[in-house]
Amino acid sequence: MYSIRDRLLWTFCVCLVLAGIAATYMTFTSARSEVNRFLDIELRQIALSVGSNKDWAAYPLRINQATDNPVVIQIHNEKTNQIKFSEGLNEPLPVPQNSGYANILHEGTAWRAYVHHISNELSVITAQPASVRVKLAFTTALHILQPLILLLPFLAIAIWLLVTQGLATLNRTAKIVATRSPTSLEPIPTQGLPNEVLKLVEALNELLARLNESLEIQKRFASDAAHELRTPLTALKLQVQLAERAKTPEAQQKAFSRLHAGIDRATGLVQQLLTVARLDPDAHSKPFVNVDVEHILRSVSEELMVLAHQKDIQIEVDAKVTTVSGIEDVLKLLLINLCDNAIRYTQAQGRIVLSAKEENNQVIIAVSDNGPGIAPEERERIFDRFYRSLGTKTQGNGLGLAIVKRAVELHHGTIRVTEGLDGQGTSMQITLPSIEK
Repeated sequence: MYSIRDRLLWTFCVCLVLAGIAATYMTFTSARSEVNRFLDIELRQIALSVGSNKDWAAYPLRINQATDNPVVIQIHNEKTNQIKFSEGLNEPLPVPQNSGYANILHEGTAWRAYVHHISNELSVITAQPASVRVKLAFTTALHILQPLILLLPFLAIAIWLLVTQGLATLNRTAKIVATRSPTSLEPIPTQGLPNEVLKLVEALNELLARLNESLEIQKRFASDAAHELRTPLTALKLQVQLAERAKTPEAQQKAFSRLHAGIDRATGLVQQLLTVARLDPDAHSKPFVNVDVEHILRSVSEELMVLAHQKDIQIEVDAKVTTVSGIEDVLKLLLINLCDNAIRYTQAQGRIVLSAKEENNQVIIAVSDNGPGIAPEERERIFDRFYRSLGTKTQGNGLGLAIVKRAVELHHGTIRVTEGLDGQGTSMQITLPSIEK
């Protein structure tokens, strides 16, 4: 783990040091350029002044005494290679052939010189050690940077205060979250928060809202499941008591038969409860693939054909679309639930059609029958968990259509109830997004 504050402070410090180095280099470079320009002008003026004086032998030179930047002045006779005059240095300096500025090397020391030819024989050379210029440039740069150097500690303190103060809001928010009760899902206050922290808190509040909604769903599901399981468990207990009290083998066999049927119903309820829990969109991790719709419809038809023939019900398949994006076993599960529901509620000699078509860039899968139908006022409630239509005599627990709705939501689709075959019965129409071509 690392600290944001420490990382910010180190980053600012490194940037500050790099900026200081860059500023020092640029200031020194600029100062050296200005010093060189100024001293070059000085060398030239001195050389021209000496050269213009006809009585240069008697010329009173006090340059080295009047300045901290000593200047060597020499007058050379180029024909005899003798020094006619020298101020500041006894040894003769090399004389460049051309007039003007030149960089010369004398006894291992670098010099900056200016040469002025008085005549064909005489030349004036003014020179200065290069080290003098570097020292002067460094001193000038130091004077320029001195206020900034004195300011650096105060700037570092200001940066530390700004970073600490900037993260104080985040620390307070973290403390609020840390001291909260595990059962508290109230939104975190957002008053007075900076934009950066505000976005984080808003995201946390959205997460808390989703968690609260999920928790409420789970509480309601657990309550409904407990309520629905209470009845079959009570019935099983009574059937066990009846079996114990049976006095004849026939009565005992009848009681055990009812007990087995009750166990089967309770097992079916538990299985459907598990199916509902597993179809939670947030918990499902299977990837979507291209699914052959016609294959699924025919597989469901074949699987439930025996059950349909027991009631003399005809199942037909009419598929005009080949593929859809989804999870194959989930799609098959929802179609089995719809088809099983249609078989249970359709009267003998009825008819069920499993169809699929593509329309307006959407895939519509329908399970239609010519049974008794569903009243319009109940069509929205039939998808609620544990809801069963009033007056129905068909056994069920009210979870089949809830499973169907959850499976449809998992596929980002919708389901609606319309009129069935020949203007009667029910048609469950599932609309799913089509595959982009």
